[in-house]
Amino acid sequence: MPFEVPTLELDPDSAWELFQRVVNSQELRRATRLRELLLYVGKRSLKSHAASIREQEIGAAVFGRPENYDTNIDNIVRVNVSELRKRLCHYFETEGAAEPVLMEIPRGGYLPVFVARPAVEVVKPVESLENPPEPHREIPAIEAKPVEPVNPITARSERSARDVSAWLLWLLGAALVLALAAAAVFWWQARALRNELQPWQADAGRAAFWGQFFASGEQMDIVTADTSYALAEDLLQRPISLDDYLDYEYKNYANMPEVTPQTRDALNLVLSRNTGSVGDFEAAEQVLALNARSPLTRLASARSYTPQAIKSHNVVLIGSRQSNPWVELYKDRLNFYVEYDPARHRSYVVNRSPQKGEQDVYEIINDRNRDFSVVAFVPNLSAHRYALILAGTDSQGTRAAGEFITSSEGLAAIRQRLPQGSYPYFEVLLSSTRLEGTTLQTAIVAVRGYTK
Repeated sequence: MPFEVPTLELDPDSAWELFQRVVNSQELRRATRLRELLLYVGKRSLKSHAASIREQEIGAAVFGRPENYDTNIDNIVRVNVSELRKRLCHYFETEGAAEPVLMEIPRGGYLPVFVARPAVEVVKPVESLENPPEPHREIPAIEAKPVEPVNPITARSERSARDVSAWLLWLLGAALVLALAAAAVFWWQARALRNELQPWQADAGRAAFWGQFFASGEQMDIVTADTSYALAEDLLQRPISLDDYLDYEYKNYANMPEVTPQTRDALNLVLSRNTGSVGDFEAAEQVLALNARSPLTRLASARSYTPQAIKSHNVVLIGSRQSNPWVELYKDRLNFYVEYDPARHRSYVVNRSPQKGEQDVYEIINDRNRDFSVVAFVPNLSAHRYALILAGTDSQGTRAAGEFITSSEGLAAIRQRLPQGSYPYFEVLLSSTRLEGTTLQTAIVAVRGYTK
């Protein structure tokens, strides 16, 4: 869609109907934030007849940024508008191929414009009805003429010209073959580079699930656990609420009268540090590696995370509620969740509504080479965003959950147990075995699927 084409002035009703067809198309149906972006700039252009829209205005209105945020540091608007331009172009080439008016967002600005679809000239064969073919008639005999002798020099020149033409045709054919081969190599290299930078697109199974996070145009936060929080609960032999964690009120627990001086010293030492487990970090690393180059993928610590972030972004929570208190926000929605008994220092999985053949509690007793873990894909606290919880009965179980949900084989096993169609929300209870810290095998114990 060349930008040199003169723009059209559509009446507001026709323009808004075009906006509605585009945002409800297959191209944008699942890209929620891109839909919001297009509707916002559309409403601004139709209602206020603005000459331009500022990048900061869009960032504040659509992406929840402060009104005067630094666009040189945060490029979320430019990234999403660039993706929106591509989707608009693709829509009008495929699903919207019959649209007589095209819509585009010219580079250098954020206001949509309308242009007439260029006419395609169709060349039809001309049939002359005024001069029909003449009827058959006999051809008079041609008088034979003596054949003139061939000049050897002229014949040799004609043969040379034919040889040169044949050589040129062969050269052009060889050049075409080389060009096609180079294009194939380039395509293969580009595909290999894309798969290296964005492994979530390497196969259809991973693309179908992880595309909900990485292709949404939303920021995704991977929040690692805080094991000092879990150690403090062990020392106190009682859970610490999320509210106390956010307000740092839990630090005052050391001053409670029932806490012994030895426990108080240990508690103060633990709470002064922000620690994590190797298994939890490995699970976070597996998720991060799927799209590490994206500016929309961010690694965060549970202690530094905020309620505004978990509300505004897609989120992956690593660890159970024992070490990642943010999981507490989702506990009432889950059928499978990892619980912890600080008095016995033992984790177990609760099955809130057991089905036939299932247990109500899954617990590891006297088997150091086995774990249970939970993978829960649920709606986030605000609409059109997602949360993924990876939690195990220990950090090795959490790592096994991370390996399973980021692998093609694990996703294929989950998908077989869920309803067909678009990806539903789900919870999966896993059992894994390990040897010397290495996960050997992970299997599905139970699954729950929920319609979006």
